[in-house]
Amino acid sequence: MKTILLITLLSTSFLQAQKVFIEGDVINKDTQSPLIGAILFWEGTDNGSITNEKGYFKITTDSSSRVLVVSYVGYQTQKLLITQEKQIIISLAAKNEVDIIEIKINKPTTRIDFYKTINLEEISEKGLAKAACCNLSESFETNPTVDASFSDAVTGTKQIQLLGLAGPYALMTTGNIPTIKGNSAVTGLDFIPGQWLSSIQLIKGTGSVVNGNQSIAGQINAEYKDFENNEKLFVNLFRNSATRTELNVIKGLPITKSIHSALFLQADNTYSAIDNNKDGFMDNHLGPKIVAMNTWAYKSDSSNWQLKAGLKVDYSDKEAGQLPEVKNRYLFKNNQKKVEVWAKIGFVSEKKGRSTGLQVLGYSDDKDLVFGNSTLTANENHVFANWIYSDIIYSSFHTIKTGLNYAYKDMFNSFSTLHYGWENHLIGAFFEYVYKPSKNFSLISGVRYDYNSNWKNVTTPRLHGRWEITTKDVLRFSGGLGTKEPNPFMENIGVFASSRNLILDSSFVQEQAWNYGINYTRKFTIKNTPVSFSTDFYRTDFIHKQLVNFDISSKEIWFYNIQNGSYSNSFMAQLITQPYKNMELNIAYRNYNLQTKFNTNSFQQNPLTPVNRIFVNTNIEILKNWDWDFTVSWNGESRIPNTAQNEVEWQLKSSSDPFLVANSQIKFEPRDTWSFYLGSENLFNYQQPNPILDAKNPFQENFDASLIWGPIFGRRVYGGFKLQF
Repeated sequence: MKTILLITLLSTSFLQAQKVFIEGDVINKDTQSPLIGAILFWEGTDNGSITNEKGYFKITTDSSSRVLVVSYVGYQTQKLLITQEKQIIISLAAKNEVDIIEIKINKPTTRIDFYKTINLEEISEKGLAKAACCNLSESFETNPTVDASFSDAVTGTKQIQLLGLAGPYALMTTGNIPTIKGNSAVTGLDFIPGQWLSSIQLIKGTGSVVNGNQSIAGQINAEYKDFENNEKLFVNLFRNSATRTELNVIKGLPITKSIHSALFLQADNTYSAIDNNKDGFMDNHLGPKIVAMNTWAYKSDSSNWQLKAGLKVDYSDKEAGQLPEVKNRYLFKNNQKKVEVWAKIGFVSEKKGRSTGLQVLGYSDDKDLVFGNSTLTANENHVFANWIYSDIIYSSFHTIKTGLNYAYKDMFNSFSTLHYGWENHLIGAFFEYVYKPSKNFSLISGVRYDYNSNWKNVTTPRLHGRWEITTKDVLRFSGGLGTKEPNPFMENIGVFASSRNLILDSSFVQEQAWNYGINYTRKFTIKNTPVSFSTDFYRTDFIHKQLVNFDISSKEIWFYNIQNGSYSNSFMAQLITQPYKNMELNIAYRNYNLQTKFNTNSFQQNPLTPVNRIFVNTNIEILKNWDWDFTVSWNGESRIPNTAQNEVEWQLKSSSDPFLVANSQIKFEPRDTWSFYLGSENLFNYQQPNPILDAKNPFQENFDASLIWGPIFGRRVYGGFKLQF
């Protein structure tokens, strides 16, 4: 790393000695957002430049002129007298009256950011529309970075993985506020409607210390649609072959020129029980779910203050299990209620680069789940506040972020005679320094300290770097520590769908792991065809891990802590291109080497996670108003936990079969304001054979619906329409 840094600095010095240049950013004076395509030139010369997609420019000096002219359509042109400046930030003010010019850019639906120091991938609203996308857990069907699978064959809970690690090891945020955590770290994904989202950002590896110490595998941030600028109405009606009907409505409500509000509503219900594989258990979940949210925003051209706030309510009353006609049936009930309030308050100073903000969050979350004759109860109250201050130090080469945060949690979870809970106060402080001497090189170094009333206090160091080797090649690296509270029950909800005995070690400790990785991205063209190639490798070494062990006995599940007994290696290569004008292609290969000492002596591959995966997604504009999307995913073998203690009839082999899953959707958009879509999930109807062991005797000792490695539901056809004004 020292060698790379030295080479970069020497190269920069050499270039400066050969040619003097001015560089910087052109931004909107009011919003501080970058202006793409702004024109800069030295007055009276032909020496000019244009800003890129980040608002960045670089222009060589000219001996015949020191006046730099900066112009942008709809903005007031500026003339700047340049003396000794090397790097500047130029703010342009919008004209009072401008002509409206519509510019359409055909961006890829999944984009790896070439300019960010941190390895960031973004799924756009168009990318989310490739699939049914009823909730956040279903929003990754057309993305190779995040895996989504069912936790068991009864509850219908979809869980996700990043870098091969379970979803709770990633920091889950909405609007960069950590709202999906604690008891909702897994089930909470179902209450983030996909139709409400404008985009999803994925960060691999440890993220910024500003957002907390929780991220080990990375960060997944979901952004809600912003209806502040215009009065809009959005309606989506969805129905699938499993009798699930869903309605989404979003209504923008402009109150004044500076104050805007919006109402969000999702309601779904499933009416008829379906059992396609004839095992006596329902393949769907009956009952209603309602999610409602009201957001408010304040932003004024005459004020430096901005405010966003929201109130969100989740309610679900679902049931599944054996078919209703079965006598003395095994019934699963899922009743969840959550009330959440959040706010973001920001102040942008007149001094360039200086701002401060406050994030606050509070929620009350109650869950009651019934598994046959047993009940899982989970209650949590949480308060969070995060104050952030950012500034430029001396020049834009050096920027900082610092601040304080506070969190309070009161949690109690119980299942049968087992229970755990705690009341916890956390006070943290963080400092992050960004060094960016040029557009070719940047470093982000950060550290935070958290005092915890219940757990061990922890210091969290993190480092991220970016080196633009050429204008087409970028190398990134990252490393740091991540910490997570243990929550064995709600993060492993699938284990309760079995007759295994649960054994819980009550000596809880915080989970901790080092994560470090490297990413290489190349963007180029082949015969005017844009191509983006990216490959990365990440390793996670756990210092402390809350282990869920299926292997000690096929009649038991053990929850306990291990130290220095688990690691994971994740490798991925991805190619995104547009081989034809109306076609987008995304191809990826991923390999996981996930190892844990389940027998305390030697490492074994983590169970129920495919080692290899090949992913292909294509989107084609067939005709002017028709889009076709097709996704196919090949998944390799997974290790199946030990079932040797079961009766011979219910013993499984040591590894699963490879399998192929395909999803397809066609969309017809006759007008900009409305569209129809028709699609199929699991198009080839592949299902894991016998996903429930001894399904006819769910109250006997061999019953187990938790060993899921493949699809448990067959082909599902869906359709719907969208209206937007």
